[in-house]
Amino acid sequence: MENNPSIQMEKLIREICSKVKSEGRKVLKEFNISPAQFDVLQTVYFKGPKMLSDISKRLGVTKSTTTGLIRRLEIAGYLVREKSKKDKRVYVVQITQEGTNIIENVIKNRVKLMEKVYEKLGEKERSIEILNEINKILNEKRGEI
Repeated sequence: MENNPSIQMEKLIREICSKVKSEGRKVLKEFNISPAQFDVLQTVYFKGPKMLSDISKRLGVTKSTTTGLIRRLEIAGYLVREKSKKDKRVYVVQITQEGTNIIENVIKNRVKLMEKVYEKLGEKERSIEILNEINKILNEKRGEI
């Protein structure tokens, strides 16, 4: 591993995020939904009802790709499209209870993994403090990055 602490930190966080993400996404096989579809579901679950263009920008994919993902999720009953109350020309995408259930199952899987990790940690409280500190700094820097 590189001696530069910033490089070490980036690599460790990337590896941790990847492992947590993988563990959570194991649930997706039960629901027959793709990782890309799951990204759409997550966006609407955590950010609330969104216009297609907002989802497209957030995920960094074309509107046509987003439309296809949303259509498949709508057919499966995980999302609904409704006309905006503010502008009747625009559709807003909302998550259904079935879609919410998928997200909550993924989160449960991730929490189970974190419980196993937490049990094995030394200095548990300090570990959480450090993670909170990193998160706080990243949130403060978000506007600058």
